[in-house]
Amino acid sequence: MTQTLRKTKITMLAAALSAGTAVLPGNAQVFAHDLTIAVPKNPDNLDPVTENSNPNLRMMLSLYDTLVKFDYRKGGKVVPALATEWQIIDPKTIEFKLRPGVSFHNGDTFDANDVLATFSDIRLGRDKSVPTQSKEFLGGIESIEAVDDMTVRIHTKTADPIALYRFATYPAQIISETALKQAPTYNDFTKLDAGSGPYSLVSHDLGGKTVLRKFDNYWGDAKAAADKVTFVTVPELSTRVAGLLSGQFDMITEVGTDEFAQIESNPNGAVAGGPIETIRGLIYDSIDSPISDPRIRRAMNLAIDRETLVKSLYDGRTDVPHGWQVKTFGDMYLQDRPIDEYNPETAKQLLKEAGYHGQEIVWRTQHNYYTKQGETAQVVQSMWKAVGLNIKLEFKENGTQVLADTPDRAIIDASSSAYYPDPLGQFWRRLGPSGSFAAQKFFTVSPDMVALGQDLATSIDTAHRRQVFAQMLDKFEKDPNSANLYTAAHFIGIRKDRLTYKALPTEYLDLTTTGVSFK
Repeated sequence: MTQTLRKTKITMLAAALSAGTAVLPGNAQVFAHDLTIAVPKNPDNLDPVTENSNPNLRMMLSLYDTLVKFDYRKGGKVVPALATEWQIIDPKTIEFKLRPGVSFHNGDTFDANDVLATFSDIRLGRDKSVPTQSKEFLGGIESIEAVDDMTVRIHTKTADPIALYRFATYPAQIISETALKQAPTYNDFTKLDAGSGPYSLVSHDLGGKTVLRKFDNYWGDAKAAADKVTFVTVPELSTRVAGLLSGQFDMITEVGTDEFAQIESNPNGAVAGGPIETIRGLIYDSIDSPISDPRIRRAMNLAIDRETLVKSLYDGRTDVPHGWQVKTFGDMYLQDRPIDEYNPETAKQLLKEAGYHGQEIVWRTQHNYYTKQGETAQVVQSMWKAVGLNIKLEFKENGTQVLADTPDRAIIDASSSAYYPDPLGQFWRRLGPSGSFAAQKFFTVSPDMVALGQDLATSIDTAHRRQVFAQMLDKFEKDPNSANLYTAAHFIGIRKDRLTYKALPTEYLDLTTTGVSFK
């Protein structure tokens, strides 16, 4: 090849690349795709065990892998991931054979030492110097051992009917041992790219952008769909919608049903998503608060017309759960259980019996952390007013302000995701003694409920566990520490001229080739 011809071809290639198209031998073409996603908030950090939030969960599938995973597109069955196979040795022991040839983003090769580091004391919350969210998920781990470089054996404190599930989702994402050891402090580690997922981390700016890029050495079949993904913080929904329709954003999250018509009437706009395996609800502070009397909290629950909430706020595009459960529980789903009762007259009677005379009750909320959060608060406030409850809405700027343990704290918003297809992964995880709300002193779980929960968590007899779960829900109705409102829905606006998106029934975003297809 002459020098002139070589220069000509290089110039043509450079021009093609600048236009987003690489010209390859044999006329094959690879199109470079970037993805810009507008979100209400970026996560505080990207470490799975120190943050459990909607912003954090959006990115977990992109950055990390687990030993096994739920295939949400095939009914949620457990399939291999970083472990190629597993064996239940006995009711308290599970063994995983690890996948060879897996690379972390930092260049490390995955082996048993990384699994040991992932489930080390500091990440399981046993080292009090590091606040983690692990206890309610992985607190049952007794010990972990490396049988060899590519085999690990995990021992639990008791028999665990959902042991395998615990290693399929949050917060069991596997990290690089080297990254953990080399970080000067754990806080420094939370800012590192320590995963092996389809995307690696480029940068993370809490108040602005989080940027990911395609990880070329990813082991899985579902590769990164985009070359680069930028999550842009845009708190206001109206601004996110305007940016989507103008072409500034490719996707936007937390879309409300009120925005559907505006998006779908645009020739380039579409909405994906729907109900997810999460219940939107409220948490009650029953310790030294205006609602310490269980009759008041029961009255509050009886005064909520959940079906009206779904119709008025979501245009019927989601549903009302039948108690604290979702259908993904499978054999543990109590299908004959009714939705929680709406009975304002009984609510009024209970308030009278409790001696409630209009004392102010503070509900701390935010405008848009959850979809339609502010609207939900205002509608429920009006329902409570109708039975004589004096509810004061206080709109806060962040979660720290919402959770502050002050004498006036009474009601906050919450959600409860079914991380595992079992009551242990939702109801008991959130509302049991190991959950974050008990730790934050919103309530104390009664000894009889603790005993039932222990039975639920250690029995492997499904019929017996169903009976125990029903008893727990019955007891909870009489002395509730929370209210379920409706099945949460996650709607995502997309530029249909650029891409299609197949949503998951969870908070996770699937930005691999199984979720995103560019046009």
